[in-house]
Amino acid sequence: MRDRVKGRRLFFISVLFMVLLNFPALSIFNKGSMVAGVPVLYLYLTVVWLVCIAAIGYFISRQEPKRSRK
Repeated sequence: MRDRVKGRRLFFISVLFMVLLNFPALSIFNKGSMVAGVPVLYLYLTVVWLVCIAAIGYFISRQEPKRSRK
């Protein structure tokens, strides 16, 4: 049961980040402006990529609470 829930969460994260790294979202950040000398598109890609890795790591290593038996 736990593997099924974990698989669903990872599938949701994958779909979410596929959407965030696809054309419509990328075109929003593909401007000529810069933040601290870094193009906004590069900054967006780096932040989304790091958040994706952190989210996957969090959901994989997260432990389910143990149920107490009565």
